Amino acid sequence: MPTSQAPARDDGPASGAAPATSVIALLERVVARAPEAPALVEDGMVTDYRSLWRDVGAMAGTLVRDGVRAGEPVGVTVRRSATGIGSLLAVLRAGAAYVPLDPTDPPDRLRDIVRTCDLRRILLAAPLLPAVTAGFPVRTIESAPGPGAGGAPVGPAPEAAGDGLAYVIHTSGSTGPAKGVLVGHRALATAATALTEAWRIAPGDRILSFAALTWDTSGEEIYPCLIGGATLVIDRRATDGTVAGLLAAVAANGVTVVDLPTSFWYEVVEFLRLTGQSLPPSLRLVVIGGEEVAAGPVRTWCELVPDRVRLVNTYGQTETVLVTHQAELGGAAGRDLPDGVPVPIGRPLPHVRQVLVPTAPGARTAELYVGGPSLSFGYQARPTETAERFGPVPGAGGERMFRTGDLVTTGPDGQLGYVGRVDRQLKVRGHRVEPEAVERALLGHPALVAAAVHGTGAADTGRQLAAAVVPRSGVTLAGAELAAWLRDRLPGHLVPTRWSVHAALPLLPNGKVDHAALATAGRGGACGTPETAGDPVVAEVTAIFGRVLDRAHGPDDDFFDAGGDSLLAARLISRLYRRYDVELTFVDLFEWRTPRGLAGVLRRGDRAPDGEPAGGGAEPGDG
Repeated sequence: MPTSQAPARDDGPASGAAPATSVIALLERVVARAPEAPALVEDGMVTDYRSLWRDVGAMAGTLVRDGVRAGEPVGVTVRRSATGIGSLLAVLRAGAAYVPLDPTDPPDRLRDIVRTCDLRRILLAAPLLPAVTAGFPVRTIESAPGPGAGGAPVGPAPEAAGDGLAYVIHTSGSTGPAKGVLVGHRALATAATALTEAWRIAPGDRILSFAALTWDTSGEEIYPCLIGGATLVIDRRATDGTVAGLLAAVAANGVTVVDLPTSFWYEVVEFLRLTGQSLPPSLRLVVIGGEEVAAGPVRTWCELVPDRVRLVNTYGQTETVLVTHQAELGGAAGRDLPDGVPVPIGRPLPHVRQVLVPTAPGARTAELYVGGPSLSFGYQARPTETAERFGPVPGAGGERMFRTGDLVTTGPDGQLGYVGRVDRQLKVRGHRVEPEAVERALLGHPALVAAAVHGTGAADTGRQLAAAVVPRSGVTLAGAELAAWLRDRLPGHLVPTRWSVHAALPLLPNGKVDHAALATAGRGGACGTPETAGDPVVAEVTAIFGRVLDRAHGPDDDFFDAGGDSLLAARLISRLYRRYDVELTFVDLFEWRTPRGLAGVLRRGDRAPDGEPAGGGAEPGDG
């Protein structure tokens, strides 16, 4: 661990740490207390706690009879559904540890996970490509027997799993062997209990399932909800990419709590500002997190939304499990936020111990270390990296802590503000990205001799990943071609959305790449802007595409080939809705992927205004 000439400041822990148990043991208590209460609602279909516990028990029994061992990693091919959530719980109830697998990830990455975790069983494996498990001794289990065929699991009691492994989540940003974080039952139960108390989750609450089940953020939705006796709501409208769909799902289901990526929350703020709509009256808590928050949208939110709706900014890492810090940003606190200073990430939750190590004697900026009972075990099959990131902090008592790599300042009220990263690691639309990993992947392209990746864009408009590349002599490359090549090798959120081609990369005097110079250089792009004269609707839709992608875009250029992802798609759909009063969905955008194609959709419905001036002016809300 690094040393510091200045003394470390130890701020914790406070009292009230959660008991050392498992979320399955806590869930069992809820089942005994309120078996008929609704546990899950999926598109209007209700599952009560008794039925959930029965179905989870049947699947757990199948695993135990199949020979699963305590703490054994079990792969689960997850989709956001009652079946997917029940499968995760079943693995925990069987005493094993789940490893969520995203069937849309590149096969090589999935094979790395299967190999590194030594997976012997995969639940719901049908969506996976056969190539993922070929050559591995993996058994697949597609469904559980009926309630009368299996009964409860015959493995260890839930309480016995308290100190064992609960799940392995793979963080963003790795090529080669996937980087898995090992999370224990006690750590998960501690963190979930703390959020249940901090967010005042209780029977009668309805919490929206928004995050993909391969993200650790989904644990913030699932576990505080179920151990608090509340109802988890799954509604496809909430994840169709539109703010209108989200709000419709909240209203229709009486949702009281939503947990959103900060980037998508910006779209909610802008939607409310431009449409004048109000939040559904059931909503009482909005949680945001995943990246730095800008002060302007917070102030706008507080002007538009009544103070009774809590706005909570959260901070945490996969390695420290769920959330470690939170700040109340609603009401007067948000209205008074100034520009030019970090928006607070808040104070540590009661179970968390934080240590601040100043970057230099007398410096106001410090590196944040986090400890406490919610700390993970470390990284799967990476002992050296585990030793580097987990260990004692000099001058802070020798307790095992996690080095976050985040730089923070402490405000006059004692709340922390996020300043930046010690290293080059980035947060891009809620995903943790290591630019070096993307660079290594790019250099596998036979036509490239050099590559540098960096972040671009502001927090309130959405951070993006940019790549500067140097091709071999005589080779001509376009960003769209490189992006398509990279998508076969990396998850989509690791593919840069901005591209520039150089004869050579700028260097510092020490010979290293000058990333600051690249970040401030002129912006490159892979797509041109063909002539759109004579069709004002196509021209205007093309301009909106370009503003969302923050780059030149042509009327026949593919949105996704140009770097569009799910959050940028949500922003595009939202802006087209505001301009044309048409509620498009992700399905529309996947089918009609170009400005000309979507303009045709708008025109066929006679919903595009005729004779409007083309593209040059700002659209509403673009400032």
